Amino acid sequence: MRLDPNPLFRRIIMPWYDSPPMCWALLLAMIALMLFSMAGIAVARENHGFGRYIWVPWVLFYLCFFVGCSLVVRMLRRHFQQKEPEN
Repeated sequence: MRLDPNPLFRRIIMPWYDSPPMCWALLLAMIALMLFSMAGIAVARENHGFGRYIWVPWVLFYLCFFVGCSLVVRMLRRHFQQKEPEN
């Protein structure tokens, strides 16, 4: 007996690290890291001795920003795919 290649009861199994609660936790962590990097940028601008190292918090800020944007796009895409009526 052959298996049906497209059964009606098949669901997409999502890994635990891509679940909505984990995505929200990661998004909150990225926001916290962005705030931390903005504090680092402010300190580096105030102290002239740290001026050479201002690139470190900027890199952290941009990495957190792009990861956060990627998460938001993934969560929105998943949200709108679940809302579509099935044919």
